[in-house]
Amino acid sequence: MKIKKFIILVLSVIMICPFSRAVDTYADEDSFGLPEFPEISSDYVVLMDADSGEVLYSSNADSKCYPASTTKLLTGLLTVENCALTDVITFSETAVNSIEYGDANASISAGEQLTVEQALYCLILRSANEVAYGLAEYIGQTAASFASMMNSRAEELGAINTHFTNPSGLSDEFHYTTAYDMALIAKACFDNKTLMNIISYSDLYTIPPTNKSNFTRYYRHRYQMLSGGDFAYEYSMGGKTGYTDDAGSCLVSFAQKDDLRLICVIMKSTDTGRYEDTISLFDYYFNNYQKIYLDDYDTGLSTGNIDILNLVNKIDSTTDISVGFAENSYLLVPDSVTMSELTGIVTYADNPAYTGKEGGFACISYYYENINVGNATIMINDSAQNNGTGFNGVPAVSYETFRRDSGNIIYINIFYVLGGIFASLLIAFIIVLAVRKRRRRTGRHGSGKLRFK
Repeated sequence: MKIKKFIILVLSVIMICPFSRAVDTYADEDSFGLPEFPEISSDYVVLMDADSGEVLYSSNADSKCYPASTTKLLTGLLTVENCALTDVITFSETAVNSIEYGDANASISAGEQLTVEQALYCLILRSANEVAYGLAEYIGQTAASFASMMNSRAEELGAINTHFTNPSGLSDEFHYTTAYDMALIAKACFDNKTLMNIISYSDLYTIPPTNKSNFTRYYRHRYQMLSGGDFAYEYSMGGKTGYTDDAGSCLVSFAQKDDLRLICVIMKSTDTGRYEDTISLFDYYFNNYQKIYLDDYDTGLSTGNIDILNLVNKIDSTTDISVGFAENSYLLVPDSVTMSELTGIVTYADNPAYTGKEGGFACISYYYENINVGNATIMINDSAQNNGTGFNGVPAVSYETFRRDSGNIIYINIFYVLGGIFASLLIAFIIVLAVRKRRRRTGRHGSGKLRFK
């Protein structure tokens, strides 16, 4: 029986190893000549390309965690999407009394009035909890109704493993997210210029006397990677801090160098560790990676460098047909890689990035040696029939990537599969012959079985 189990184990290993390859989303140092990847100590981490949504590095990206005050990013996003900055909010007693001793606040009094713009600065810079509740009531009538809006908006953004119960991030068993979901929320924030003007504000913000206060209030960002902060970072575009006993120290950061925009989400870390990990990840990609814009290489699709014959044959049209990439589509690759070194392979329904739509969709997977560096969706564009809108009215081509988490994607090569099966059968045959020979010897000498006891 032990011999049979051994044979099964050997076959299992052989069948898996020859043709499966887990994709590492953050580094192939040896293949690309990259420096050693930094050690990251925080528990829940996602580094995302803010334009493509590609996850460049992740640790426990889809594990449930508590967001603390990083929640206020979604509160702020809903505010700018539903209000004018000049709107005036009157804070209720319920909102003002929502805070507990030690909570971050802006010393707002019941009946006090602020503009939405002033409230947003208090929300982001000061992380004021009573302001979060005041905004929630102004937009959703009640905090509970606003929480429903938060969950709906999160789902729209693809944050399907998130559930919020309040606008501030105070600890609650049913108030949770994931690092990946928070990165998706942050991506929407990064694309909102109004909100980013506040998130990236590094000067001293002033609120003059109000109807309930004779004093001028001064606030500076609690986020420490902006100019003047303890962890000032050259490419920082702002961010949001968070902390509770359950959540630990949290941080959502935005950064941009040239045309590369990055988002880093850190959950369950230490006060300094969250900043150190963020800077290490930003530096690694800013210093070692580049964008290769695919629309600069459109001609390669129509000159035979890539076989699109099967794709063209799917179109029943007598008009001019063009194939190309959407404007500003790109691959994010190490600095050492050039387009001429990449191999483009066209695939259809057998590719995870394939759209599944009839009539002209396909995917090009780009490889550097045997390493997948990204994918682009291409489409036949019949401008004469569709007025430039693309085939069947779909905009002509969108960029996609399917690199998510390290180890989540398995690529299968049919030749490796056949080779693996052949090798498995051969080795199984050899093992069976060896076992039979050993049994014949055991029958003659009788003592051979002792070695298997």
